[in-house]
Amino acid sequence: MLRWWGFWRLPQTTASDRVATEKHSRKVVRVRWLWSFGILVVLAVPVPAFAVTWVLILTFLSFVLLDETA
Repeated sequence: MLRWWGFWRLPQTTASDRVATEKHSRKVVRVRWLWSFGILVVLAVPVPAFAVTWVLILTFLSFVLLDETA
């Protein structure tokens, strides 16, 4: 193992343990589907202002869906 490997790893916490759960995996799949659908919508509506707004909305929704602080 490389000597610097531990430097790049974050400390093990309860928050980092949550991302290894089945519930979080399902959320990640939902976010992937959301982005797949969102990209199709952006491609269907060729307006740059709409694309920027839509990507910002998708980013916000992704953070809301993946939030594990509750």
